[in-house]
Amino acid sequence: MELPEKKTARLSDVARLSQVSSGLVSRIINNDPKLKIRDETRRRVHEAIEMLNYAPDASARALRNSRSGLLGFVLHHVNDPVYEDMVVAAQSAATTYGYSLILVDALGLEERREVFRQLVHGRRVDGLLVQSGFGQNRFDVNEFARVLPSVVFNSGPSAHVRTVRLDDIRAARMATEHLIDQGHTAIGFVAGVGSTSERRYEGYVEAMKRAGLGPLPQVLGGWGSDESHSAVREYYSHGGNATGLIAVTSTVALGVHSGILSSGLSIPGDVSLVGVHDTQVAKHLNPTLTTVSLPMAKLGTAAVSILIEQIESVGIGEYVITDPEPQIIVRNSTSPPARHN
Repeated sequence: MELPEKKTARLSDVARLSQVSSGLVSRIINNDPKLKIRDETRRRVHEAIEMLNYAPDASARALRNSRSGLLGFVLHHVNDPVYEDMVVAAQSAATTYGYSLILVDALGLEERREVFRQLVHGRRVDGLLVQSGFGQNRFDVNEFARVLPSVVFNSGPSAHVRTVRLDDIRAARMATEHLIDQGHTAIGFVAGVGSTSERRYEGYVEAMKRAGLGPLPQVLGGWGSDESHSAVREYYSHGGNATGLIAVTSTVALGVHSGILSSGLSIPGDVSLVGVHDTQVAKHLNPTLTTVSLPMAKLGTAAVSILIEQIESVGIGEYVITDPEPQIIVRNSTSPPARHN
């Protein structure tokens, strides 16, 4: 079969290449829930879309459906490297569904209510992905859901909106178990504020109790590296004796890492450190950072897919990503303790 001439691909080109009707291609692209076809046919259509580099006409689609063709992605700390894989995957998924994704800074949205009103009540976007789990938002996520199809991620279950999150409890449990297996008994948890940190602390507590160890009070470091650096320095200056620390995220772990070293302690000789989330920075620290890797890309893809479902038919319910499981990535920041408590 010959490919059409090199030009902007049309729906009919995809149909011709995959040997199906244009109507069927359209239903596949729009994820028609009532469509029942063979997997081989669906695969053939997607291969034709990729081969032709076909992109649905967003403007035409918007006119047909009275939609903007845009999805909003409301993030805290939009530049945090933790989110890189998630954002890239979400953008790719949105494109697959014929949408464009725009990033919105949560703090700016909270502080500028007129932007909030324009975005939500002005129907500038067809749906919203809203990040929760980081302290108390000054806006009510339920207000989003009342006006626009919305999905909240990093949140616990809600009676009013669809939610999707990672297996935070398991991730923190794995991080703690790694230090326990290394022989540590005095293990601390450097926390943020909000439900995400609470779930991870819960995983830490579970692992400690299973091992017959007493959990230590949280070291409250916030979500930034500067805050966690200061918190860890203060902890050790006031007699803290943890030989192992779990950082609630790898960004927090950066501050913990420097805080330990600036306290005159060594890693991992005096203190072993594990961060939740794996980023490029982790393997460039000295010593390199042991982490628990979470499926951030799948979180981004799943959040967009669920949001598309919400646009078509609003519902509620929680989705927890348990496959793939979190994975411990052992580097040089952990070892058996030099001294025992």
